Amino acid sequence: MVFAYAILYHIYGDVFCSIAENLLYIILGQVITGSWDKTLKCWDPRGASGQERSLIGTYTQPERVYSMSLVGNRLVVATAGRHVNVYDLRNMSQPEQRRESSLKYQTRCVRCYPNGTGYALSSVEGRVAMEFFDLSEAGQSKKYAFKCHRKTEAGKDIVYPVNAIAFHPIYGTFATGGCDGYVNVWDGDNKKEYPKYPTSIAALSFNRDGRLLAVASSYTYEDGDKPHALDAIFVRSVNEVEVKPKPKVLSNPAA
Repeated sequence: MVFAYAILYHIYGDVFCSIAENLLYIILGQVITGSWDKTLKCWDPRGASGQERSLIGTYTQPERVYSMSLVGNRLVVATAGRHVNVYDLRNMSQPEQRRESSLKYQTRCVRCYPNGTGYALSSVEGRVAMEFFDLSEAGQSKKYAFKCHRKTEAGKDIVYPVNAIAFHPIYGTFATGGCDGYVNVWDGDNKKEYPKYPTSIAALSFNRDGRLLAVASSYTYEDGDKPHALDAIFVRSVNEVEVKPKPKVLSNPAA
């Protein structure tokens, strides 16, 4: 079982480097953190007191860690510079796969599919890429990307960063949250849009049975320092019809 916690710190020289939201995981009694000091660290919280004595391993990353996600024994780490490292927790000596994001711009969030076959990755340019771990030609032919969290005003496209992705634990559909203040639930080409929240969506999480969705509404400074709504966490009930995949309509075979 995996639990996401709030903020910890890596000590980097005399500087405390904050660990970005959702970058701390506990699995099999081990804590995994990623930081802007360009490292991934594994900790044993059950060990003797003292920072270094509980540190199991440090793994240098190519850039600052922006987002992480875990499914089974696979850990996906997304960093600045559009790097994506895929680790097997049973052998952390080096990444199982070293990838580059298929999206052109900075990564905001990565989340693994509940079935363990791949991950979704979002960027600041209002796009989400659906990726697969299988590197064969057949496996890679399944990947795709789509646009979201954007609108048109006065003939111009306005594009918002996609800060958050959360998969429904039962149905595998997923929600995205953007700087436009909207949460969208996706099932292939079908989209359900919830009413707008006061400011940017910073984080999303379904509860264990998928009946509740926690929405962190918090300005993420995408437009610099300016007046904004107060930070808030909303917990909304989720109706099955909002997240259950719609049945596919099969065309009649040609006579």
